[in-house]
Amino acid sequence: MRHLLAALLLLLAGLTSPARADSAAALQAMLDQARARATTQGCEAVPRDSLAGVLCNGHIRVGVRGNYPNFGIADGLGADTRRSGFEIEVARAIAARLGVEARFVTVTPANRIANLVERRVDLVIATMGHTLQRDEQVRFIRPHYYQSTTVVVGDRRITARSLDQMAGRTVCVPLGNADTLHLVQHGVRLLIFDSPQQLVDALKREICSLAMHDDSFFSNSFADPAFAARFEQKLAISALPWGMATPPGSDLAAFLDGLSAQWHAEGRFLQAATGFPIARGFLEDQRSLWSSPACIAAGATPAPGCLGEPSDTTLPPTRFAPDVDRFEAWLRDTLGISITLPMLKTEVAFEAFLRGIIFSLVLVVGSIISTLGLAMLFASALCARPAAARIAARMATGVLQCSPLVLLLFFGYMVASTLVPYSAPVALVIAVVMIGLYNGSSAAQAIGEYHATQRSTSATWPPLRGAIQGAAVQIMSFLVNATKSSAVASMVGVPELLNELTDITSFTSERIMTYSFLLVFYTLLVSLVVTLMRSLQGVFERRAAA
Repeated sequence: MRHLLAALLLLLAGLTSPARADSAAALQAMLDQARARATTQGCEAVPRDSLAGVLCNGHIRVGVRGNYPNFGIADGLGADTRRSGFEIEVARAIAARLGVEARFVTVTPANRIANLVERRVDLVIATMGHTLQRDEQVRFIRPHYYQSTTVVVGDRRITARSLDQMAGRTVCVPLGNADTLHLVQHGVRLLIFDSPQQLVDALKREICSLAMHDDSFFSNSFADPAFAARFEQKLAISALPWGMATPPGSDLAAFLDGLSAQWHAEGRFLQAATGFPIARGFLEDQRSLWSSPACIAAGATPAPGCLGEPSDTTLPPTRFAPDVDRFEAWLRDTLGISITLPMLKTEVAFEAFLRGIIFSLVLVVGSIISTLGLAMLFASALCARPAAARIAARMATGVLQCSPLVLLLFFGYMVASTLVPYSAPVALVIAVVMIGLYNGSSAAQAIGEYHATQRSTSATWPPLRGAIQGAAVQIMSFLVNATKSSAVASMVGVPELLNELTDITSFTSERIMTYSFLLVFYTLLVSLVVTLMRSLQGVFERRAAA
């Protein structure tokens, strides 16, 4: 009761202070000036996303999440969509203060900034962390309306309590979270999900044993006794302020700056959080802070000393990053092609990119050699004189041919992890051997079938060399198939190009160009292998003819 009385007294003091009154008057003056501008210039002449434009339109387009529990949830489709969450309440309150309708647009971490930059929305309130890197793209509103801490949650049976102890493990993460960089730098493998709710489902179904997201997201899950009994928070990585954002240059931002400071002081943000099980420590601290008259400068402007700073997630750029930017600009301005090349712009991404290419090339070469060597080994048994050797070889190759490659990879992973500490080189060896077994067994069967045909028409035992030459086309096909299937090795932790580009995507949110490059890389690689195989086949045929 004492706490409630103290809060009421603090609220009344803030509302009756001169600074509070001046702030409210200044905000009202901004609205009056915007209306006057719209009247003087005409609604057609003012920018749509400006304060005057929003007033003219009679609505504000707000980008919100549709799948984030307690913050932005959309149920139903089209006109029947029902939205709920803390951020939805904040958006409605802003629209009511402006005297306009709130029109919601569902955005994702991958497109929320693009929606702002391309002016498809006037405002974004979508669990977006305020970082220095994003400051260059959009205008963030300060003071921030919320703050979260990125945490890793996992099965209670897992003893890992630090990033170093999680090296080599796979962690489920949401797309667009800047803190995934910390995982990548410590050798953690990532499994990316578009929808945050999929993280919880993945944990429950044991698709992943660890997941990373904001503590505010997991608070709803931990309210479930069954979830809390199975899982726990392993470690906290970093705190991240959340900011509303407007397109660059919109004067709507200045109005929302002052409004946010006023609402923190009045407890309006706390009021909007009522009914949602989210952490309120930050909101309570901000109410105390902004209740001080010292935090409000002239004209409703928040005092800089009271504003929270954006997180610094800026990555060291590569020395050729400016050239990459100029190339992207040239493509956009000259050819109308808009692409981004995040793997070339930062040292972390570029190092991962090179590591992926090197591992991919080693994996492909190793898989080809392994396939060829194991094919010859199995073929020797399939073409041996003792019937027992042939029967045993047929049984072994039959099992390998009927087993999915993914299952073989995981079998190799399970065996290796019980014998040696699991690492990227160990994963590479497993992948090379298993891909070789999978494709080599099929190539060996082709040799064995050709040898059996020769035996049925020959009075003497045919030499193995002749069968190999006769099955050369099939052998080449399985060598090419080994090249194509090498990307599957990412499933057991081989840091080949697919795996590394997935990691890069997790903290850059750029997927189209990233995976387009992957497609081009493997297309060229397979084409190169096919060309080499055909050349090698030509050599064999000429030698056979000679």
